[in-house]
Parts: sequence; structure tokens; C-alpha cells
Amino acid sequence: MKILAHGEIMDGGATVFQSVATLDAGTLRLVFEGAIRADNPFQELEPHLHALARVLEAQRAEVLRAVLDFVSLEFCNSSGFYVIMELVECVYRHVEGPVLVRRIVDDDWHQYTLPILLDIDDEKIGGRTRFEDVRAL
Repeated sequence: MKILAHGEIMDGGATVFQSVATLDAGTLRLVFEGAIRADNPFQELEPHLHALARVLEAQRAEVLRAVLDFVSLEFCNSSGFYVIMELVECVYRHVEGPVLVRRIVDDDWHQYTLPILLDIDDEKIGGRTRFEDVRAL
């Protein structure tokens, strides 16, 4: 497994949110962990977004599929929605293969808001996206 990009939001010297992109055997895995409560999370995660775009462009031939893992995302405020959307759009723009979205089965945000953020109604996105519903950790 190779780490491609990492971004985090810190509060009081501790990491409260992180996003890590890894590549293993053709599978890009982008994991979201923690909580986004910042007023301007884009300020802290913009370098992560740019690094992810650069590395995915450079490794386009190696990335055959993607997993977007939201299972450990505890909370995301409305300001965080935009950062999540940017990161997700980056993956869909650079990965041509199927995308698996891991989400929590009994969480309203994961079940109802997440598909909106992914723009699942878009044929190009919806046609290659499937969901894996898991129980909360």
C-alpha cells in the first residue's frame, strides 16, 4: 500500500479530521475520519485536494477503481460539505473505473445527504457507483 495524499484539520494541536488517499493493487482508497466543524475547512484541506489531483493525474493508468470510505466520518457541517464535494469530484474526474462508497447503514446523513453530495443523479456518476452499507463502528 502506498500513501498518495494526506490532509488534516487540527484543533488545539490535535487532529480532529483527516483524509488519507492510498493506492493498493489498483484500488484507490480515500478515507474520511473524524469531524469537520471548522468554519473554513477548505483553508486547511486545499493542499490535500491539490496533492490528490496531481498524484491521481500522474498515476491515472495505475488506478483501476476507487473506494470512498465515509464510515469513520463522525460529523460534517455545511462548510465541510463543499470540501467533501471537491475531494469526491477529484476522484471521479481522475478515476475512470467503478467507485464503491462505504457508508453507515443507520445514519441519516450517510443515507440521504451523502448521495446528494456525490451527485448520484448524474448518469456518469450514478452508473459507476455502488454503495456498501455497514454498521457503525
